[in-house]
Amino acid sequence: MFKDRVVAITGAGSGIGRALAVELAGHGARLALSDLDEAKLLETIKALPAGVQSRAYRLDVSSRDDVFGFAEEVVSDFRAVHMIINNAGTSVIASVEHVTIEEIAKVLNVNLWGVIYGVKAFLPIMLAQKDGCIVNISSAAGLLAVPAQAAYNMTKFAVRALTETMWQELDGTGVRAVVVHPGGINTN
Repeated sequence: MFKDRVVAITGAGSGIGRALAVELAGHGARLALSDLDEAKLLETIKALPAGVQSRAYRLDVSSRDDVFGFAEEVVSDFRAVHMIINNAGTSVIASVEHVTIEEIAKVLNVNLWGVIYGVKAFLPIMLAQKDGCIVNISSAAGLLAVPAQAAYNMTKFAVRALTETMWQELDGTGVRAVVVHPGGINTN
């Protein structure tokens, strides 16, 4: 299913993104890996099996221009893109009373706007191909809110809503949308 397919992953420098890259490489995927932290991204590239076609891209998912540029570069470098995994994320642990507006904005910019930009940048490419899959990483916190995580909860519920809307809108186009709700993950 992944052999020779081009998979773009945001947040591939660590955690779920790195694990996905290593796993998909083992299934023959061609990988466009991005992260804000270039050093960690290069560690991921080194962790891939020999012979895997991959490329590293420094990417700030909270930047619309960066994400649209990333989509263009992936298509230019690989001549197609079959899957985008909008995985990059961040959080802040604080009660609503104590979290700052700036901390909320940072979480919204990465976890929600990063996904929206990823969808809007890659969807037209996939629709033109009549082939593709958009995978948005939500969280168990996108199903049930937890205390001291208001900003994170909001973004993950919104990612779920966006993806579920896309399920209906993409029917019959050859493009699918998938939302993933991981539980607790040992990641930075």
